[in-house]
Amino acid sequence: MSMENHHFKAHKSRILAEIASPNPDASPKGSIDVHILPLINRLNLHDRVFTTSSCSGRVSVFLEGLKKNTKPGYSEGDTVGKAGIGGKGEGGKWLFVSHDPVDVGRKSDREVAEMVLGKEVAAETPGDERMLGLGSGDAIDFDISSATRFVHLKFEPMILHIQTSDLQTAHAILIAALSAGFRESGIMNPGLGVSSFPMVAIRCNGLAMDSIIGIVDSSSGQVKNLVNHTYLKTLLKVCNLRFEDNKRRIDTFSMHIGDALFGDGREDNEIWEDKEARKARKRQEGLKKQKELRDTM
Repeated sequence: MSMENHHFKAHKSRILAEIASPNPDASPKGSIDVHILPLINRLNLHDRVFTTSSCSGRVSVFLEGLKKNTKPGYSEGDTVGKAGIGGKGEGGKWLFVSHDPVDVGRKSDREVAEMVLGKEVAAETPGDERMLGLGSGDAIDFDISSATRFVHLKFEPMILHIQTSDLQTAHAILIAALSAGFRESGIMNPGLGVSSFPMVAIRCNGLAMDSIIGIVDSSSGQVKNLVNHTYLKTLLKVCNLRFEDNKRRIDTFSMHIGDALFGDGREDNEIWEDKEARKARKRQEGLKKQKELRDTM
């Protein structure tokens, strides 16, 4: 076994041991999503591959944390624990998270709002003209600034990070991801060091959705709903459709991975790569060899 393979095997064992730990991970769920577990388990069986982090896809409602002070005269200490626009930061929290489509069909608009926002916030319906006395075409206006904290409803498709022992395997995984519809996938680290290995990020921004549905009242600190219940329910229905598309892409990617890495449906176990992938791999291998030569001089 080469020194490089030895480093990869040891690195894989350490990372998988950490993932298998009973301690919760940093995600809101605290563990690997059951929907993506078969794919992850199969990938980790391959001797040139292992997964580091993942999410099968989720719909969430998130309250932003405190924002960084962008006014003149602030000190660096003012930004500790605080976030930029859209970030978590101090006070940021998840109000609702689901890795499954949300059952909204048998619930009233009000029940859906209470489920994802809580009863207190859902009790305020700024889009209801009868309750607020608004005329047709009127709207509620809030003063906002760089410090304003918003509540977001988000749909995020699958994201998966896969570390490989070599560029050829990384390119094979990348091709499988791109052909399955995860078009923003890429190789984050070409692995130019002796103990540095390529990391493939599988992702698709085309299915992502981010809608502002609430705001934190700066005077009271309370969350105010910005959309009516019907609109909120409609957003969740759209998220459910995206869950379906996300699952189709995961299934297609899983099939392509079976073909590329495990030889499913093929007579040999060689990893297939197209002309462009081979060209890119050869270039990266050349850069790696040049770096190794420089390090030994």
